[in-house]
Amino acid sequence: MAVKVVATATGPDRPDALTCFTRAILGQGGTLGGSRSMAVSGTTCISSVVFLPDGASASVDTAAEKIAKLSWALQLNLQDFLVNLRPASETNPPTVFARVTVTGADRMGILAELADHVGSRSIHLSTMRAHTDASRYGADGIEGTDDDEDPLYTAVITLSSHNSSEDGLWIEKEMYELADKMNVNVTFERLVAE
Repeated sequence: MAVKVVATATGPDRPDALTCFTRAILGQGGTLGGSRSMAVSGTTCISSVVFLPDGASASVDTAAEKIAKLSWALQLNLQDFLVNLRPASETNPPTVFARVTVTGADRMGILAELADHVGSRSIHLSTMRAHTDASRYGADGIEGTDDDEDPLYTAVITLSSHNSSEDGLWIEKEMYELADKMNVNVTFERLVAE
């Protein structure tokens, strides 16, 4: 069983804050669960569920030591931030089980649509990213200099669940049905053996 904590860091808005936060956690062998980051009026707040491996023994001393090391790593990497760690209620990390790639989308909001659809089915998004068809931009990077077509978007998400063996079966079907409704192409890649 993993040690599960919620890590929060609040400090001045700077471009590398999220990167430093993530590197500190990964450097301690942690796994990120759900994360949120926002900046308001020059202040950044980052919050994430973190799963720390417990090794062979699950003693209280081992858990406290891991939490102390994580706290130290976060404070060292984010020296101008207030860092807080607190225990979380559940200690069963979700398993990443699939990568879904959506291509041919003609609208920028495709990533938000996917996240909303998957989230409404109680499946977790572990990672998500979107990019556009760069060939539709000119050599100078300005849209419309090569042709007048609208750009096409590609979105990639990885899905995780506490019951990945069962969830993988029905969510794959859901993704292909969603692709038909949205008029896009979907590739569903299983990342765990059945």
